[in-house]
Amino acid sequence: KMLPNYSFVGLAQYGRLWSNPIWQIAVSNIFIFGFLFIGFSTAIGLALAILIDQKIRAEGFLRTVYLYPMALSFIVTGTAWKWILNPGLGLERMLHLWGWESFRFDWLVNTEYAIYTLVIAGVWQSSGFVMALFLAALRGIDEDLVKA
Repeated sequence: KMLPNYSFVGLAQYGRLWSNPIWQIAVSNIFIFGFLFIGFSTAIGLALAILIDQKIRAEGFLRTVYLYPMALSFIVTGTAWKWILNPGLGLERMLHLWGWESFRFDWLVNTEYAIYTLVIAGVWQSSGFVMALFLAALRGIDEDLVKA
């Protein structure tokens, strides 16, 4: 009698889970984040790769600047964005000090916009890596193929 005796409860727990409104919000947020994160990271990374592939001056500097956020840990990135988006400390406060009193940027504390704040931070951190992947692919294309 070392092993416990469990009885099968069926799929009722899954029914309870999917009828829970908090679970539905969480699943909705997963799809919103996934769709926007993948779409914007890919689009921005491709645009940056095409820009850098034009053999411009300061290419090494730009590559470093775009890849720098990827070198930061998620903790550092999260803390930096928390400070930037904090209504009392960050962007909103700075614009209030500059005289733009009507400006409100409370996405971090607004439950409707918080997921979009995470998308912005995630895209900022990962678009440089996507750029590096696209740039490697673009540089791998034979020049004769491009000229043809």
